[in-house]
Amino acid sequence: MSKIYKDQELPKFLLDKRYLVGSVVFILTFSVLFLAIYTPFSDTSWISLGDVGSLGTTLAFYVVALAILFISKLIMYASQSRINFTLWKYILWVMGEVVIISLFYTHFTFVFVQPVEESVANIALKAFGCILLIIAIPYTILTLYAAYRTKTEELQMLQYEMSLSSAESVVYPSLINLYDYNGALKLTINSDSLYYMESQDNYVKIFYENNGKLLSYMLRSRTKTIEENLTETSMVRCHRSYMVNVMKINHIRKGGKARYIVLTNDDIKPIPVSKSYFKNLISKIDKYNSTALANATNVEAEAESVE
Repeated sequence: MSKIYKDQELPKFLLDKRYLVGSVVFILTFSVLFLAIYTPFSDTSWISLGDVGSLGTTLAFYVVALAILFISKLIMYASQSRINFTLWKYILWVMGEVVIISLFYTHFTFVFVQPVEESVANIALKAFGCILLIIAIPYTILTLYAAYRTKTEELQMLQYEMSLSSAESVVYPSLINLYDYNGALKLTINSDSLYYMESQDNYVKIFYENNGKLLSYMLRSRTKTIEENLTETSMVRCHRSYMVNVMKINHIRKGGKARYIVLTNDDIKPIPVSKSYFKNLISKIDKYNSTALANATNVEAEAESVE
């Protein structure tokens, strides 16, 4: 296997919490369909959802197998900040899941299913092949989907960067560099096009405008790190999960005890403002003067109410 393949970066969607949970649900659904077709032709499989006598044993095996997958996903999710998951490491991790579930199936068969005429090696080998298909096929489908989404984002960013380079004039001081966990430069974007950022687990979703369309880009990084790197820009933290470009603020409104930022793009929903971040938000707005809040009302009064 070539070094390039071993070091190939894993699509970021594969480590997203929603994807990891969704993959387990997809595998469960696919396995039921697969075994319904496979079991009648197998001489070693005892799994059955139609036979009342085998239903309890089948459900017990399924519960433990799903628990193994969920624990594996939890460990993978918790480890991604310390482990740089390449495609090769990801494949090895999945193969580990297959081996563990296959060994469990073999042990379960000899302990709870009687009599067993096949040898341990034969049952383990057939279990490995069957479980490999049950897990590999859903993973392959989901991986292709994740790769498609990644390439779509990359293409959108390439088009955006090309539009910047072809513009008649580019104000370089307004360009913002964004880096991932490893300090690698992943995105350079004009602050005039940047609207806001939203924290999503170990990623930050960046929303920007290109050719009149609101697009997004997923960056594997901590929100706190990005906040520190963008101190001298028009980006400011307004909430635990949000950063906004004060130059894109239309107005700030109050709803009950909560405050919300309304940006100049009508397609963006109001963004919440935390009380702990409000003073910092106002300070950043003052720094960039009235341009940032041309239509805002009662901002100073609200700032005083916080003090």
